[in-house]
Amino acid sequence: MLLDSPERALRRAVPDLAARYAPLDLAELPTPVRVLPELADTWGLSAFFVKDDAVTSAAYGGTKVRALEWLLGAARRAGRQGVVTIGPWGSHHAVATATFARKSELGCRLVLFPQPDGPEVAWARTHLPELAACHWSGWLGFPLRLLAARSRRLGATRPFPIAAGGTSPVGVLGAAEGALEVAYAIRVGTLPCPDDVIVAAGSCGTAAGLLLGFGLAGPPYPRIVAVRVTSRAVARSGRVRALARKASRLVVSAGGPKPRAFPELAWIDDLAGAGYGHATGVGREVVSMGRDLAGLDLETTYTAKALSVAHLRRLEGRSVLFWNTYAGAVTAD
Repeated sequence: MLLDSPERALRRAVPDLAARYAPLDLAELPTPVRVLPELADTWGLSAFFVKDDAVTSAAYGGTKVRALEWLLGAARRAGRQGVVTIGPWGSHHAVATATFARKSELGCRLVLFPQPDGPEVAWARTHLPELAACHWSGWLGFPLRLLAARSRRLGATRPFPIAAGGTSPVGVLGAAEGALEVAYAIRVGTLPCPDDVIVAAGSCGTAAGLLLGFGLAGPPYPRIVAVRVTSRAVARSGRVRALARKASRLVVSAGGPKPRAFPELAWIDDLAGAGYGHATGVGREVVSMGRDLAGLDLETTYTAKALSVAHLRRLEGRSVLFWNTYAGAVTAD
């Protein structure tokens, strides 16, 4: 039943889960899979596919929208009039949360902590205040600012808390639905099962969702290649597995199936460079190559670091699907 349809399969197959969290329909799903033979040839892969979550929404793309369908739905189901979340100054998650909270008629409060300067930070400084109440914090004052932001009312209620990156067991359900889209395509024969699925691991929610979704779909299982792009204090293979297990328990508690097994998780720990938001030389090469050879738009914080594992020919001879989490442009209407 999970693979009867590619669109939002989890909530369709487990109606009690949907009733519990009341997920919204914010994204245009399923997102397409692109075939890019130019990059396969360049990186010595037998095949290269892109699951293009850049086009989840014309308002603001990226995989974060999948998590927000569940999280903003849960906020409304709980009777809250607004949400509060955190992230670095140039956070794509913060922009996505502010954008879709507005579209869902919810208030939004952001508490933002430092990251290296760059185009994303400059854009956020100019445009984020148009979308949400922003509190730009240094590290020293961050805990008190966060406590105040969560305690003060937003509208008539305290805001619903959303974790950094939208990464919580509920948020993980969105990426799991994305994995089920790919599993459906494999099941009906429109996509061969890849050997590997590459994904950037920041707050780890997307990687956990892919483990859960492919686990629920059953074999054949692609290997999940999660590439750390931020601090080891945040991104750890154990955290990915723990989130997948916790989200699985939510599904089972609502009468849904339990995965017979989770796919293999390959954890790549050496491509983050100096840390979150710091570009790497290899990542810059990947951005140029993706654009020039295949018209693939990437950025140096997440997606280029993740694809560096293919660029360095560590997956030579394998068929690879890259999960493109890159967010698109904002149209704040």
